[in-house]
Amino acid sequence: MEIHHQPESPTFPPGTFIAEIDGSKAQTLRAFYPRIAKQLFFPDYFGKNLDALADCLCSLEVTGSTHVVLFIRHFDLFLSKEKPERRQAALSVLTDAENEDQRLDGITFNVVGVI
Repeated sequence: MEIHHQPESPTFPPGTFIAEIDGSKAQTLRAFYPRIAKQLFFPDYFGKNLDALADCLCSLEVTGSTHVVLFIRHFDLFLSKEKPERRQAALSVLTDAENEDQRLDGITFNVVGVI
């Protein structure tokens, strides 16, 4: 799976929970983790690593919605200061969380990146 790239801001159906990340402010995993944790209400014990990210992304019932979108603006800058293999690993965690077979919560999760 790949991140869905949009040329401009898409519209989402009513009732969709939208978590927005500015890729220009999340150019490293260290900068990304607190931002996504805040946007998606991760628990205080979130471990700030890829395994913990995967676990939290697959349990998003705290959003109160059945459809959650992670909307990443400036996607071209998102994790751009990470080594390519680290960036790819993080993107794989995001796209794996879109797979309903991986989900523990019955929520539809999508990642949308806009340049």
